[in-house]
Amino acid sequence: MAEKACGKARKDYKRLALMDQSRRYAYLLIVISVAFSSFLVRLNSYMVNISLPTITRSFGVTSSEASQIVSSYLLIITTTLLLFGKLGDRIGLKRIFIGGYIIFTVGSLMCGWSHDITMLIGSRFVQGIGSSMLLAVSFAIISHFLPAGNTGWAFGITSTASALGVATGAPIGGIVTGYLSWNWAFFINVPVGIIAIFVAMRYIPDSVATRDKDPGKEPAQGFDFLGAVLSFAGLGLLLYGVNRGDTYGWLSPAIIGCLTGAFLLIVLFVFWEKRHRNPLLDMSLFLNLRYTFALIATFLAYMLISGNAFLMPFYLEVIKGLNAQTAGLLLLVYSIIYVVLSPVAGRLSDRVSPALLCSIAMVSGTLCVFVFSFTLRQTGLTSVIVYLVWLALSFVLFFSPNNNQVMNYAPPDKKGVSSGLFNTTSNLGMVFGVTVIETVFAAAAYGPAAPSAKASLKSLSAGPALNGFHHAYLAGALCCLLALVFSLAGKYKKGAKG
Repeated sequence: MAEKACGKARKDYKRLALMDQSRRYAYLLIVISVAFSSFLVRLNSYMVNISLPTITRSFGVTSSEASQIVSSYLLIITTTLLLFGKLGDRIGLKRIFIGGYIIFTVGSLMCGWSHDITMLIGSRFVQGIGSSMLLAVSFAIISHFLPAGNTGWAFGITSTASALGVATGAPIGGIVTGYLSWNWAFFINVPVGIIAIFVAMRYIPDSVATRDKDPGKEPAQGFDFLGAVLSFAGLGLLLYGVNRGDTYGWLSPAIIGCLTGAFLLIVLFVFWEKRHRNPLLDMSLFLNLRYTFALIATFLAYMLISGNAFLMPFYLEVIKGLNAQTAGLLLLVYSIIYVVLSPVAGRLSDRVSPALLCSIAMVSGTLCVFVFSFTLRQTGLTSVIVYLVWLALSFVLFFSPNNNQVMNYAPPDKKGVSSGLFNTTSNLGMVFGVTVIETVFAAAAYGPAAPSAKASLKSLSAGPALNGFHHAYLAGALCCLLALVFSLAGKYKKGAKG
């Protein structure tokens, strides 16, 4: 009897071990599928930029027209993230995610087949819808389907993939465009997209809205279409006004009208969401002050990162005299450190308080940017390399833990809308970061009547440029300092639902 019992126990143990191994394998493939979507979206944000001169010559259009290839993609992503996040909670995360891969792949095929600039811009619009669907529910899938002790590691992998897409976008785009044609910068998405669709269909579990599982819950109103329209219009006007402020002048009637209209639409959106019983954005999320403070810290951190990404190449070329190729290689220092250490930081956030890690990261980031603003005049590249390494070590300790805590603070039935809100906040931070920091740069370098930084940097001498860079990086240090304040507030403040 004892031998039979021992034999049965051994068989049960082996069966459990195999089951655990299979489960770990399934979790890994979920993470790979989500991480690859982040890589693909970010890659296509940056890969096309380097192909724009070739596309401009191919279609015989102006650079202004060609810029719409990029802006249409980013605009549709930012303005629809909330919508698709809500749809993920309503009809299932898996459906939105796989639908995103399908639309992205079809949009990429349409881009490659485009025969004029109008078709290409429209196709990028379609591709952007697919990208928005992928981004909107990607974090929610990790938070919803992975065990709590593994989400930090998963967010670290996803952050690594996203950073890898940013770092390799320009090199891959340049190689493909140079050796094949600009069309293949889009065609290469098609086979990998098809593979990604089958992986997602096979390994991402089905999910249904929580409301369907709660028979005692009062039936909700229909889908919030007015909220979707108000958020799309409000964010669209805001992004257009912020992007065109330098072109038309911040006090021009067009920009004042855009920003005023955006403000009114967003206020109306908030008012409507509070009244609707099934809102696009559940305002109760913000009752958890830890969640709210983490989002604000995210916005401020992305302001610095995007502003630095805009200014640093000009600093290396104008002040340090590097050519574009050498400057690009030097900037890989940041990307390589970030890519290598993101999984480590994510795993650490499963063991140490993410809010504590974010606070430490922003202390380091504030000091890093502040010190660099006073070492800009130093000769050689030592101060630049130290800055890039220090900045990478600071922000790798922020983003993965911050992603982890934001999604952990969200209720289980609102993971989709929380993921959409997080990515909307990140994108808005990037837009505002470039605008604010380039405005500070131009004002410091040229005074109140300054042209836009993008225009002024084309023919800038070292003297006024250094003054502009100094003040711009002081503004960046202030962003980090404010992110630190909100990270600390999130560590010690308990929200109404916290």
